[in-house]
Amino acid sequence: MGNEEQWPELNPGDLIERLRRRVGTAETLQRSGLLHQPLTVDPTQKKIESISESCAFKSGMAGVIGYGMGIFFGVFTAAIDPNMSAPTDRPQTAREVYREMASRSKSYGKSFAFFGLSLSGAECVIESYRAKSGVENSLYAGCLVGGGMGLRAGIVPGCVGCAGFAAFSAAIDLYMKS
Repeated sequence: MGNEEQWPELNPGDLIERLRRRVGTAETLQRSGLLHQPLTVDPTQKKIESISESCAFKSGMAGVIGYGMGIFFGVFTAAIDPNMSAPTDRPQTAREVYREMASRSKSYGKSFAFFGLSLSGAECVIESYRAKSGVENSLYAGCLVGGGMGLRAGIVPGCVGCAGFAAFSAAIDLYMKS
């Protein structure tokens, strides 16, 4: 206990001088490429950033990406389980398989696009209104979209859709942020 090392007291000037000796000055850091000058942003770049951060753009992109994913899943599921509309005893032709695959892909694409567009749009609008970013926004948006989709079948399916989509949205949001 008696041999404890005492730390010298430093005033701010001494601390800054020690940091300069260890790290270097702003000029030496800039020459080495470790310190960059702040970028100037031109008005065109600001406009592009404001457009890409808007709720309409985010929702549109989610819709387009959702449509693409839906097409992929439609082709995949049609290849695994080709349900033909009119089962016959004759073998299926390539044209019939293609039409079934195209029909299923289009259907899945529209469903995924609607889901992505509505969920992303609702979450963005809620986040803009609340001026907070968090899991609560995902919960509210999931409940709104799931409840709206379930309400077409009645009140109870609307409540189940609200709870299910809210839980799904929150789980995905928590997973993405971890």
